[in-house]
Amino acid sequence: MPRVIQVWRRRFYVLALLALSLSAVGMVQLWVNVSRIEAALPLTSLYRERDFSAFFHDLTRLEAALQLAAAVPTEKNYAALDFALDLAALRQRDNIGVYGESGVEGLDAFNRELAAVLARLDTLSASQPPDSAGLSAELERMSALRRELQSLNDALFQSSMEQASRQRTSLGELRQSMSALIVLLGAFGLGLAGLLLRQQRSIRALEQRDGELRAGEAVQRELRERLEKIADNVPGVIYQYRQSVDGRSAYPYASQGIRALFGVSPEEVRRDGNKVLAAIHPEDRERVKESLLLSAQTLQPWNCEYRVARQESPVWVSAYATPQLEGDGSVLWHGYAHDVSRHKAAEDEIRQLAFYDPLTGLPNRRLLMDRLRHALAGHVRGQRHGALLFIDLDNFKTLNDTQGHEYGDHLLCQVAERLVASVRGADTVARLGGDEFVVMLEDLSAGAREAVAAAEAVGDKILLALNSPYTIAGREFHSTPSIGITLFDAADQHIDELLKRADLAMYQAKEAGRNTLRFFDPAMQAEVAAYSALESDLRQALREGQFLLHYQPQLDRGGKATGAEALLRWHHPVRGNIPPSEFIALAERSGLIVPIGRWVLETACRQLAAWAQLPDTAQLTLAVNVSVRQFRHPDFVDLVVGALDRSGADPLRLKLELTESLLLDDVEEIVAKMTRLKQLGVGFSLDDFGTGYSSLAYLKRLPIEQLKIDRSFVRDVLTDPNDAVIARTIIALGQSLGLSVMAEGVETEAQYAFLSRHGCEAFQGFLFGQPKAEWSLLGASPAGSFG
Repeated sequence: MPRVIQVWRRRFYVLALLALSLSAVGMVQLWVNVSRIEAALPLTSLYRERDFSAFFHDLTRLEAALQLAAAVPTEKNYAALDFALDLAALRQRDNIGVYGESGVEGLDAFNRELAAVLARLDTLSASQPPDSAGLSAELERMSALRRELQSLNDALFQSSMEQASRQRTSLGELRQSMSALIVLLGAFGLGLAGLLLRQQRSIRALEQRDGELRAGEAVQRELRERLEKIADNVPGVIYQYRQSVDGRSAYPYASQGIRALFGVSPEEVRRDGNKVLAAIHPEDRERVKESLLLSAQTLQPWNCEYRVARQESPVWVSAYATPQLEGDGSVLWHGYAHDVSRHKAAEDEIRQLAFYDPLTGLPNRRLLMDRLRHALAGHVRGQRHGALLFIDLDNFKTLNDTQGHEYGDHLLCQVAERLVASVRGADTVARLGGDEFVVMLEDLSAGAREAVAAAEAVGDKILLALNSPYTIAGREFHSTPSIGITLFDAADQHIDELLKRADLAMYQAKEAGRNTLRFFDPAMQAEVAAYSALESDLRQALREGQFLLHYQPQLDRGGKATGAEALLRWHHPVRGNIPPSEFIALAERSGLIVPIGRWVLETACRQLAAWAQLPDTAQLTLAVNVSVRQFRHPDFVDLVVGALDRSGADPLRLKLELTESLLLDDVEEIVAKMTRLKQLGVGFSLDDFGTGYSSLAYLKRLPIEQLKIDRSFVRDVLTDPNDAVIARTIIALGQSLGLSVMAEGVETEAQYAFLSRHGCEAFQGFLFGQPKAEWSLLGASPAGSFG
């Protein structure tokens, strides 16, 4: 009885426990029934049937591609076969587990036979070109496999139908058992509904994720297409070039510009990179291969200019690429190549205008001096003699005065042709101007006597050739030459002195009656002795401090002084002021230019520091000329840094003026020195631009900020069309390279107006002021206008 009472008192707990138990039983029963329902659904069979159908479609597609490739063996059909083969192999590999669970008899054997056929097809496809007979044989096996797969698919469908029948019976039984549990499971209906909703949300989330992936793929595809369009429309070609360890080469990527530049398609070079190499001009091909090999060995950027062979004329190409070492040892370059034929043509035009006589086409004085400098350097190594022949036409002025300049020009052209025909191809025939010609003979002989005989033989040949009658406008004229000859060898390093010797010998020939030749007479050495005395005085001047600096103002287009150029002056105690033209060349030859240049640099830096203390001159720059020999000194950078440190001058206010002749040798060392000084703030100007022998390819590598038009072009810019063209070309070149351009030697308002009108930004010359020892003596303040 007490126990019954206790139970009654706790009836709510018992009922709750009973309800909880019944609920738990109902939940378990529901879970079992739901599981039975889930198992009863024929989804697995349907999925298998779907996979079988997809697999059957892929094999059908492979069979069609195989049949087409065997019947019509083209690159397009082989590519379609490769794609269908890859797709079938992937489908079999990915779904082999699903197929194994289907329980269909004979499926394992079918998979093994299919794998064998796919392997053989892969081997046949890898050969180039694939074996058509082998493809035909495999086509029959593939057709049999497709039919076998159709039979297996039918068996799978029959199995699915039987399973569906059994599942319908099970569902009927479940429906009866579920009716008894409707009341019990009513409380759990909402939970089940929530479960279904959650499942629906999961499906929607998966669909959203799939949509996002598709959208991402579309964005990536659009971005790739956009980049390819940009690359295809950029002038030139953007490319990737791979060189394998076995020597094979290919272009994994090349923009469409490769068609116009090299005449090949991106698809061709993707398989064989040698097609691009074959398009390169034969004379440049080995050089390109060697530079590529060096880049691959050092992994340094590859920069090369070469020609591409064309029927009409070669095309100059500039290529730049950065190498990358890959895991298999091959090297992959990422680069860009473009047509630079216009730049090359402009460079050739400038060189033609600057180094060749426009009338005769012969080298002019500038090019002769450059070649003579190289010849002297070669004779230092070879210890052989050369000769200079200075040729002046006798009574040429009479022909010009009586017949006119047109007849004189025709005569000069015929003289040039006869001179060229009288010497070897390696010799140089130059026109200095007027009726003066110079012939440089190289590599005559190691012995002086033999060299004299060889030079005399050439001189006699020239005399005979120039004495023959000339036919001009149907009329016959006669002209004779006077020839002066001087030998040179390793001991001769003063080019102007050699020309002077030949010139003196020519005047001896004229004094001897004209129409003859004379060798340089040792009696003429008196003038050379004067050079020796001058060199001794130069050394004494350096010791006793006889040098001083004068400053010539430099102005912008608005007439405002921006700085000055430091000009060296020599005040001799006996001879008075000696102009630089009389001792700079001697200082260069003797090596005194190095200590003199050091003194100039120290003095200029002290002047800069002094200007910095005054408001009117604090913003001025000071340009200092640096000779080739001084710049090539191993300690030059340290000398500049030391001069700046000792004086306290601002490096940003110091500008070093270099000449183009500096670029003849060892450009890498020059660029390295200039870069070190540029990092400190020191500026650079290329002086006498247009008179040297530099390459535009080197010019763009130099950290310069200014070009100076040589005074020889400025002097005749209004009277000589060639000088005017050269001046305008230099201004345009500076603007295209982002460099300022200064004209030196401006002496008239007309010259200033012409240069300013064509875009020149800075000026220097007597028009704005004579060089003075101090800025205050120049007659204007920096803020003033020089006129």
